[in-house]
Amino acid sequence: MIFRVFEFLFGFLAIGFIVFLHELGHYFFARLFNVEVEVLSYGMGPRLFSIYGRNTEFRISLFPFGGYCRMKGSIDLEKALRDNKDRMHLKENGSYFAASPIVRIMIYLAGPLTNYIIAFLLLLAASIIPVERISNEASITPISEYPDLFTLCVNQDGIQKGDIVLSLDGYDIQDWQMLRDMLSNMDDKCILTILRNGDKIYVEIAPTYIDGNPSYGLTLYQEAIIGESSDPALKRGDKIVKVNGEDVYSTLDVYEKGNALAEYSLVIERGDESFSYFIDSNIFPFSWDAEIVKRSDVPFFRSFSYAFKETNDFFFTTLRALASLVTFHINDAREVITGPVNAAETIASISTEAFKVSKTSGFRTLLYLLAIVSISLSIGNILPIPTFDGGQILICIAEIIRKGNLKTRTYLRLQIIGMILAIFIMIGMYYFDIKDYFF
Repeated sequence: MIFRVFEFLFGFLAIGFIVFLHELGHYFFARLFNVEVEVLSYGMGPRLFSIYGRNTEFRISLFPFGGYCRMKGSIDLEKALRDNKDRMHLKENGSYFAASPIVRIMIYLAGPLTNYIIAFLLLLAASIIPVERISNEASITPISEYPDLFTLCVNQDGIQKGDIVLSLDGYDIQDWQMLRDMLSNMDDKCILTILRNGDKIYVEIAPTYIDGNPSYGLTLYQEAIIGESSDPALKRGDKIVKVNGEDVYSTLDVYEKGNALAEYSLVIERGDESFSYFIDSNIFPFSWDAEIVKRSDVPFFRSFSYAFKETNDFFFTTLRALASLVTFHINDAREVITGPVNAAETIASISTEAFKVSKTSGFRTLLYLLAIVSISLSIGNILPIPTFDGGQILICIAEIIRKGNLKTRTYLRLQIIGMILAIFIMIGMYYFDIKDYFF
């Protein structure tokens, strides 16, 4: 129980750190444009201790679940309201309100932009961290050779069973997993260098678009050799040569021959001997033989484009989920959006399980999860709600159009409305938590 509490606190601290980096983005842009920052706090609530800079109090607060950046200028609004003024005419030097609307837009954009950049850097780091993974020779076959196993209608006439891919567009291919990952990030024609019957040949392949998604119609072609097994009767290196009385040459042949009946009467070779083995379901008591290698997701030269694509994918997936929430398609939104408590617990539990596998796996998993949090904060803060960055940007745009500051009471009303909406949003997010835990 105590360990679970520490896991939960770790998840909240991780989310809080990403929130603080968002505020740090506001701070740096404010200082860039000569807007003074009175307080930059890591954490919320009562102050624990501070370090005072030239114009800023750098504070650590009691509850380390986020932070805030308080810019100079609150006194401008207070003076105007106290003196019953419609406009803030006497503005402090270095005040937020003394800056032009364009500058204020840049300052408020800095937070979401910082979160986007952080997500990109986290995904970039995750993609280049080498971890142990399964590796198979890059031997391929078109899925059209196995219509009973694959429902997609994709043809690659230039590819034959057992072709071994040496390179893709001139980049060396180490194994099938690398080829698969590289193709998943492509959507155009490419050239494969292939080894076939001892000869090196070049084949151009092009994707087929299915429901808007590109597919190259290639899959792994490997011998039906057993790896790890939960049945002591089977050993690593055993080779399956017949299924239900028919010869097989690959793992795909094994699945195809038993696919209709979900029964597998196997003939297995072990050295010079052979024996029969029966399986009455599609769940095999063994894995297929493969090497274990230590490698990153993609080659370093592709890591930047890979991280950029992953960041955009997370961004637009979250944006679509938010749109589903606004249009009351709650079930669609719930596939992506969760409450803060559940998010913290998910980060902690998944990361903990990954750390049990290895330190690199755990660290890499944590980076991916924090990237998702950072993207979520980026999108959440561009909502057009007055107290959020998006709402403040809209206020600045209105001031550009009006060629002057909003009336002080109008600004105050908008902030009150924004606070009320923010409270409702937080209630809604915690409702998701309550629903996850109790319903």
